[in-house]
Amino acid sequence: MSRQSTLLRFFPKARAPGVGPAQAPSPPAAARQRGWASSEAAGDEAALAPGGGAAEMGQSGGVEAQGARKGRTKAARAPSVSCDYSPGDLVWAKMEGYPWWPCLVYNHPTEGTLVRAKGKSSRVHVQFFDDSPTRGWVSIKYLKPYKGSAVRETQRGGMFYSSKPEIKRAMEMADDAMRKDKTKRLELAVCNEPSDTEDEEEMEVSESASGNSEDYDSEEEEKKKKLLASKWRSGGKAKKRRVVDSDSDNEGSDEEFKPDAKDEASSDEASSGMGEGESASSETDTKLDVDSPVTVPSKRKRETDRKPAKRNSLENDLSEAPKRAVTVSLETKSRLTSFAAPENFESQPNVSSSAIWEHDKLEWLQEGKKRDGCRRRQSDPHYDPCTLHVPEDYLNKCTPGMRKWWQLKSQNFDAVIFYKVGKFYELYHMDAVTGVNELGLIFMKGIWAHSGFPEIAFGRFSDVLVQKGYKVVRVEQTETPEMMEARCRSLAHPTKFDRVVRREICRIITKGTQTYSVLDGDPSENLNKYLLSVKEKVEDSSGHHRAYGVCFVDTSVGKFYVGQFPDDRHCSRFRTLVAHHTPVQILFEKGNLSADTHKILKGSLSSSMQEGLISGSQFWNASKTLKTLIEEEYFEDKQNVDNRFILPPVIKSMTSESDSLGLTPGENCELALSALGGCVFYLKKCLIDQELLSLANFEEYVPVDTDVVKAKGSSSFFAKTNQRMVLDGVTLANLEILQNGTTGTTEGTLLERIDICCTPFGKRLLKQWICAPLCNPHTINDRLDAVEDLLAVPDKMFEVSELLKKLPDLERLLSKIHSIGSPLKSETHPDNRAIFYEETRYSKKKITDFLSALEGFKVMLETIGIMEEIAADFKSKILKQLVTLKSKNPEGCFPDLSTELKRWDTAFDHNEARKTGVITPKAGFDPDYDKALKDIIDIEENLREYLDKQRKRLGFKAMLYWGAGKNRYQMEIPENAISHNLPEEYELKSTRKGYKRYWTKEIEKMLAEMVNAEERRDAALKDCMRRLFHNFDKNSKDWQTAVECFAVLGESTFFVELSETSSILRHATEHSLVLVDELGRGTATFDGTAIASAVVKELAENIKCRTLFSTHYYSLVEDYSHSAAVRLGHMACMVENESEDPSQETITFLYKFIRGACPKSYGFNAARLANIPEEVIQKGHRKAQDFEKVTLSLRLFRHLCLVAENAAGDKAVPKLMTVINNL
Repeated sequence: MSRQSTLLRFFPKARAPGVGPAQAPSPPAAARQRGWASSEAAGDEAALAPGGGAAEMGQSGGVEAQGARKGRTKAARAPSVSCDYSPGDLVWAKMEGYPWWPCLVYNHPTEGTLVRAKGKSSRVHVQFFDDSPTRGWVSIKYLKPYKGSAVRETQRGGMFYSSKPEIKRAMEMADDAMRKDKTKRLELAVCNEPSDTEDEEEMEVSESASGNSEDYDSEEEEKKKKLLASKWRSGGKAKKRRVVDSDSDNEGSDEEFKPDAKDEASSDEASSGMGEGESASSETDTKLDVDSPVTVPSKRKRETDRKPAKRNSLENDLSEAPKRAVTVSLETKSRLTSFAAPENFESQPNVSSSAIWEHDKLEWLQEGKKRDGCRRRQSDPHYDPCTLHVPEDYLNKCTPGMRKWWQLKSQNFDAVIFYKVGKFYELYHMDAVTGVNELGLIFMKGIWAHSGFPEIAFGRFSDVLVQKGYKVVRVEQTETPEMMEARCRSLAHPTKFDRVVRREICRIITKGTQTYSVLDGDPSENLNKYLLSVKEKVEDSSGHHRAYGVCFVDTSVGKFYVGQFPDDRHCSRFRTLVAHHTPVQILFEKGNLSADTHKILKGSLSSSMQEGLISGSQFWNASKTLKTLIEEEYFEDKQNVDNRFILPPVIKSMTSESDSLGLTPGENCELALSALGGCVFYLKKCLIDQELLSLANFEEYVPVDTDVVKAKGSSSFFAKTNQRMVLDGVTLANLEILQNGTTGTTEGTLLERIDICCTPFGKRLLKQWICAPLCNPHTINDRLDAVEDLLAVPDKMFEVSELLKKLPDLERLLSKIHSIGSPLKSETHPDNRAIFYEETRYSKKKITDFLSALEGFKVMLETIGIMEEIAADFKSKILKQLVTLKSKNPEGCFPDLSTELKRWDTAFDHNEARKTGVITPKAGFDPDYDKALKDIIDIEENLREYLDKQRKRLGFKAMLYWGAGKNRYQMEIPENAISHNLPEEYELKSTRKGYKRYWTKEIEKMLAEMVNAEERRDAALKDCMRRLFHNFDKNSKDWQTAVECFAVLGESTFFVELSETSSILRHATEHSLVLVDELGRGTATFDGTAIASAVVKELAENIKCRTLFSTHYYSLVEDYSHSAAVRLGHMACMVENESEDPSQETITFLYKFIRGACPKSYGFNAARLANIPEEVIQKGHRKAQDFEKVTLSLRLFRHLCLVAENAAGDKAVPKLMTVINNL
């Protein structure tokens, strides 16, 4: 078996079906198992694509799939085919879902072949360079010659560039191999054992060889075909399959048959979906587990009760819903994870995606004939494309499961529905086509489109669709078959549509509503993603005056911004808003926005998702918004002394002062509250309103230029306020501050250049600072003082930087912890009723996130401890406040978290919780749990005392309790010890040979108390995680303050420059090559010139290393023009018609570096190329001449003084003559 490599750890993939927990396949093997082959290799590998989980091979492949596998295996054993590569060659190789990786080409260790297949389908055998190397077959298309790690393609922006240390290490090994000849290189090929996948292929040959190659017309042959497919899926072992066809099955029940212990292995063969005339009647895995509370009955169902296994589709709706407490076996989970999503997805048409499916034939789905949920036609101006009218007669023909799907689809026609069936998410009809085209799934067999994937892959598959602009609806089973049966028994006349397990929408995910829960996975980027709700009011017909109400929120953090402001005819403030807080999704009231606003949405915001909401019912007015906020009790923790719910201060300030209930909007706040209403409606629809609004984290949005307008005419305004500079959207775009104009990314922008923040929340704050720079001298100077303070302690700063790098995204973690702990969400949210197969995995992830947050705050305290030692010497007021504890200094900002963190250290066993996914609180932390435990101990003691009393009463000391469950504590007495005068209260409960067992009323009472206490304990333990997280969240103000303090603890642009320069001066030697570009531009001109001059002197005269130092400080050039250690050079240009008037000159930049200082500046020529008005250029040129005369005069005066004082000796006179000649 080939060993696990760093490549596998770098992009973790699933284990193959036959691999145990401690082993994993090599990356190429994992890729083959999943079936994400390149298009060239699709002919061989398509049958392995993950479209529908474990059953797709048996359904869509059948005998053809088996034949394809036979052909593939034969091709694998065929003689080697010639190619451009030979053993010992070094190449870059890429597997689907993995990065480019340096490899060694060599013959297969057992076959002796180098190439498989022919033409474009050829695959070459390689070994991946790694500390623990692996090998595999790679499509010839994804092989590129390896030319070393120093070539351009491996640098930033190149095809093979990677910042990952694993790949850098692999390149070092490949570079070492390059220095050897091919014979020596082949000694590096150490993977000589067959991989798990190759073993499997050999097994497939023997399995397939036993199959019948004749036509499969008979029923018997059809069974053989399915059996072969089943063998392939289960790793070659023919597993028994038992399906009972109960009465409920005939009515489309979702109930499933549960196998006994001997048939537990068959549960792994569950289908991800059902094709036409087929079923995914998966059996729940009932494998006994030490942690499982489920006891499997030993009695087997009678064989006569079973009918032959028949696979039918969702049209017969056999459910795969497990019991809530059932533990899925490790083997099942291992096989499910083999269908994990690839790292990267590209839209790829499937061979069957052009087929005509059943939904393509439905007349009411044809373009032009669709109707929305209110039966409005597409031509109707009020047509709602988010809904669909599905004819009732069509629904009545559907089976219960498919009827439910269509009902959900009719309410979410614009979304892709992930429909839970057992342990798989299924996609049907048009959604299945999307899954195939966008996710690379494959279609199941049948006349209607159908695909799917396992539960564990939800996060990655959903994120791919969301990033491509789709809405994803997650539908979960919220009922077990037992619960369904109980519900049906409670109905007087249950129909076949009742006999289906209940399914509910648990989440709708869009670009603007991602919260990154444990199901969704972790965010791929650190910057904010805003959902913006906007309402506009044009106050005159000319459009010169308008007002906007806005509400925007980053749902991953949970902070709402709400505001209302007037705007001009150019929508300047609105443009600035969307530039500073770029939304990924926009909500607006249908028919409300003006043409000017629509133009902005279609222009600079065209890449954002945009959705119009219906006025009134969806986009609420201000009054309805306030009423809903109070009635829904979102802010239950924010109660006043009268136990009445109150609104957050920002929202309360927008209500009328005369209305104490807060139901009347205040003046000039109607638009803002209405925008908030549209946002709340949408969050409610997406089922995340409770977890976000209960944070009560609201801030008023005030345009950055508001105070500027109010203070117009005040000459000292900038010295008196904390106002920031206004950078509008046009400025940000033209200067490429946040995005470049070519690719729309941050490459080459100011943000990319200065963003070296160590924390994700620091990166988000930096972006806000860049959009609104300071223009208050006092505040700027205080920040510069902070930079100076930090520069004075470089050793401490290095230590602090290393600690900051350890911090997780605490801002988002706090939001997730609040969401999990919210009592409001736990009571009503359908996710709390959902049945998940990976519940333990999700619980472990929640605990890991929580412990990560605790560790992060501990790192913060450690950092504060370091900074406090030197804080007394800081000149910067803001820096001193940030790193000083409130408890030690009233002026400090950082909260003292030490007591709270110690409390959480002892709350529960962290390691045990991380392993098991269960939190068991220690004594004294959870009152409910403690009380239940105390009651149980007390009752047990009472029962022991009662037994001792009865022993003395009967004179029989050997009497014991017997029984289990609700039949516990029966007093077992030998028949020969029973006297004729047995107490009257003894009630016979059971017997066994030679013994009788008795209860009494007192025992029965104590047992009832025991059961009650145990139920309370179990309930407390089950809800323990939520209540502990809620307990943690009660201190959210301090946690959030700590995060804000550390977000501000950033590094300015000039600090970055000087930090880099400091590193150069400390570590450079005479053998170094130093490149310095524009040092000093981050501060004032004189300071910058002085610092640059000092650095040049140090590099040239003391360190004496090779240096390229570019500058625009001309005085610096003059100072070193006669230095023997410095040579001057500049970029050459050709000037035609050179004259004093720059408008007459034509300049051509030659892009050549030549000797000597640049003779003059060509800024005015550049101004002409930029089409600056000629009048402005001429005025600027005259001003430049004046500056030049003043500068020369000052320089001449300086040299005259030096000559007079003879301060510079003989050097002063030549310099003076040079200046005079230049005049």
